[in-house]
Amino acid sequence: EEDRMVTLAGDIIDPLWRRQWYMHDPKVGIEVRQAWTDARGEGAVVAVLDTGVTPHPELDGQLLPGYDFVSDAGAARDGDGRDANPTDEGDWTDPGDCGSLRSTPSSWHGTHVTGIVVARIGNLPGIVGVAPEARVVPVRVMGRCGGRLSDVADAIVWASGGEVRGIPSRAPVDVINLSLRVPGACGMTMGRAIAQARGRGTAVVAAAGNDSAKASTVSPANCPGVVSVAALARDGSMAWYSNFGEGVTVAAPGGSMGRMGVDDILSSVDAGERGRERPIFKYYAGTSMAAPQVAGLVALMRSADPLISVDDITKQLVDNARPLPGPCPKGCGAGLIDAAATVSAVVEDSILPRPEA
Repeated sequence: EEDRMVTLAGDIIDPLWRRQWYMHDPKVGIEVRQAWTDARGEGAVVAVLDTGVTPHPELDGQLLPGYDFVSDAGAARDGDGRDANPTDEGDWTDPGDCGSLRSTPSSWHGTHVTGIVVARIGNLPGIVGVAPEARVVPVRVMGRCGGRLSDVADAIVWASGGEVRGIPSRAPVDVINLSLRVPGACGMTMGRAIAQARGRGTAVVAAAGNDSAKASTVSPANCPGVVSVAALARDGSMAWYSNFGEGVTVAAPGGSMGRMGVDDILSSVDAGERGRERPIFKYYAGTSMAAPQVAGLVALMRSADPLISVDDITKQLVDNARPLPGPCPKGCGAGLIDAAATVSAVVEDSILPRPEA
């Protein structure tokens, strides 16, 4: 009979794992597989504030009840304003919409980001999220032409356990992911919402932005207390599009955004050009893809130590980052996140006596 190869029964790798270079590449990857020895996200909750979410096998059983904070019914495309249904209705545009002369298909951006965080283990065809045993609260804040800062700020307050008029409150999530940006300083409303979230124990992670500019010029990445994430290309250097500089906390793989899609970040989306059609996988690139890797790592940290503070989360991310595998002369923060080293350090510190408040 054929002398076949035998593999370990405990090997959890999904069929598309090899295409997820950002998770395991020895040079550029975030070393997440080693981190799973200590934690896979069980008990942790991540709020993804984005375009909402679409049905996808990768997200079956991974989602908690969310909310639609898009107050403009026209932008929401669901016939009303805010409601309890965070389903992504599509953000396609026609020529003349949003100040553009061209049409664009729906991005399904929120579904892609959510997959990076919590895509489940063991399904076909299959990718794996950074924190596959965590759960996501999908929060829709973006629709046609984007979203309003007031909606985003209210969503931050709600996701972190604060009160928003007319909307039932929920328990604070462990971390909020903001893969969105607007040029300018951090406004009072956004800054206050983030400060309140941190005060309730919710960490806030934000994409540094894709403007090839200083991260300090883009909100909410420049808001006090935010973990701001720059993007690295496939070769480990700063991605050409990524924002940079003193406003960056850490870096994570974001993809090269070149002709070769395989050098970008693979995750879940829908196939529809406008409305939903069927679940598929697609390569995207950007700091929007780098940030949820950090949010997923924060979920692993909170799973390993539910009592870790938001300040200690940032400290551990910074202290355990690896030196950048490529050049970043304009500044990419403390370096490339290292999930294995960070979670290990959190576990070690959780054993030590905590200082009295």
